Amino acid sequence: MSDFEFDQFLKFANQFHKNLQEETFIVDVMNKLGNLMIREVKMKTPVGKYDNSVFFVSNGKLLVFEAVSRARTGGELRRNWILDGVESTGDGYVVTISNNTEYASFVENGHRKADHSGWVEGQFFLKIMMEEILDQLPKIVGPAYEEYLRGFGFS
Repeated sequence: MSDFEFDQFLKFANQFHKNLQEETFIVDVMNKLGNLMIREVKMKTPVGKYDNSVFFVSNGKLLVFEAVSRARTGGELRRNWILDGVESTGDGYVVTISNNTEYASFVENGHRKADHSGWVEGQFFLKIMMEEILDQLPKIVGPAYEEYLRGFGFS
C-alpha cells in the first residue's frame, strides 16, 4: 500500500486548476487579438470604386458607353475577412484570420497588368496591420495579464 498525502494531492489539484485557467486566459487573449486584427484589417482593406464607363474594343476602335445608373462601390474583399480561430501548437498558440476572396493576394502583394504592360503595386494592408498590432501588443496583453495575475493574489 502507498502513502497518500492530502497536501500533495491539493498541490497537484491547484496546479491543474491553474493550468486550465492559464490556457483559458491565453485563448481569450488570442481571440481578442484576432477580433482586433479583423477590425483593423477591414479598416485598411481598400474598396474598389467603379465608374459608369464601359469600354469595348471592336476592330481596333475604342468605343465608350456611359451607363445611366450611379457609380457603384465594391467591398467584397473587405466584407470577407473572418477569424478562423485560435489553435494550440507545440510551443504556443496561433490565431488565424483569412479572406477567401480570389483576388485578395493580388491586391495585397501586387500583380502584373492584364495587358502585360506593367505592374500594379500591392496595397500591403495586411502586412501594415500586423506590424501595427505587434507594436501595440504590450499595451493590449499587459492589462489583461495583470488582471489574470490579480486573480491569483498577485499585484
